[in-house]
Amino acid sequence: MKGESRLRVIGYVLALGGVLLLTALIVREGAARVAAALAAATWAFPAVAAINTPRLFSDGAAWQALIPKPNRPRFLVAVWVRWLGGSVNDLLPFARLSADILTARLATISAGLPPSLAASVSVVNLTISVLMRILVTVAAILLIAVATGRGNLFVPTLVAGLAAAVAVFGFYVLQRFGVVRLLAGLVSRLTKFSRLSSVLQRGVNFDHTVRTLYARRLALLTSCSWWTFSWLVGCLQTWVTLFALGIQTSFIVALTIETAGQGVRSVLFIVPAGLGVFEGGIVMISSLFGISGDSALALSLIRRATEVLFNGAGLLGWQIVEARRILGRLHPEVARSDVARK
Repeated sequence: MKGESRLRVIGYVLALGGVLLLTALIVREGAARVAAALAAATWAFPAVAAINTPRLFSDGAAWQALIPKPNRPRFLVAVWVRWLGGSVNDLLPFARLSADILTARLATISAGLPPSLAASVSVVNLTISVLMRILVTVAAILLIAVATGRGNLFVPTLVAGLAAAVAVFGFYVLQRFGVVRLLAGLVSRLTKFSRLSSVLQRGVNFDHTVRTLYARRLALLTSCSWWTFSWLVGCLQTWVTLFALGIQTSFIVALTIETAGQGVRSVLFIVPAGLGVFEGGIVMISSLFGISGDSALALSLIRRATEVLFNGAGLLGWQIVEARRILGRLHPEVARSDVARK
């Protein structure tokens, strides 16, 4: 409990730091100028919100593609599960890993997946998303280097990208190698640890399921394709917002700003919702393309408003799921009647 309390306090402190950083950005760029930029782009928010809807479906499709057909849930169920898990990942502090655990939990509750399969899909999905994010972030920084003539960015970017890719590859090898399987083989010789042996046996099943998922090459490629589509939708949102703000630029510039901004947010993921971090990253990257700070800040705030709309609703949906589950435990007859109606 003490550890949880400390994490909660750290989360509040980081959230406060994010609020202060965002406030400092608004003061620095001029609150009146930022407000004027937002007022001039009144149609941007509904347009960006509408564009974000396909992103929910593509995220669900990317997650669903990893699940073998015999256990594959309906498409809308997959969208629901991935939406709720992604909402926790984007808005709550220290949720990068816990969101994947929550997604696995929701997959067993809402989609009926076996726990071992749900956990395996979450691990494989995490590996794919991290690798893809590294690739597009490195590509975005290289584009910045080319567009701005900053040749000194090439070497450190490639080195950092290579180091990150090696780390992800190591994580992949660890999954394929099956460390739990080796431990189970050792413990099985010690018969007096029968309870530990049974626990490790479940770990062996998890290792086997993960290896089975990685053996489905077409499913992995399909998931990567849907992830790429989702990323491009995010870039389109940035492009449309820039246009609404009166900034006519190429899609490549919007792609670079979006990817680099999200990359900064991913690196500093411990800040709840990337508050202040995402906005600062957008302002910093946009300045390299001659976009004023007030317009860049307005861009980030429009994107932030869309995120709050969708992810806030996702958090509410998660609480409803958990409340229904608790209610079902307290009043089993209610849960049975719900099942009967379905």
